[in-house]
Amino acid sequence: MRRRRAVIRAVLAGALLAGTVCAACANRTSTSEISREHAIEIARREVSFQPDSIEAIRATSGATPVWRVTLRGRLPNQPPGLFETVVVEIDRRSGEIVSIARP
Repeated sequence: MRRRRAVIRAVLAGALLAGTVCAACANRTSTSEISREHAIEIARREVSFQPDSIEAIRATSGATPVWRVTLRGRLPNQPPGLFETVVVEIDRRSGEIVSIARP
């Protein structure tokens, strides 16, 4: 299990580095995708709380490749034990919001 986690971390680090390099490219092609960091920036604009945790994974919504960004946190003056969760799906190619869920 530890080895699998180490491999996953290494793959994610490589993907993160590749996304950062791609985002810095001046000549982006139509098949490139927005970076994980950019997707998180877009998703953070949709919440009214300061997230305690943020998770962003590559997924698909129908046939659309998306970043599925999950933000968790508490609203101001919200009692301990209560928290907000918002899931924002962002088109990986265009950066447009595909859906917002507040379960």
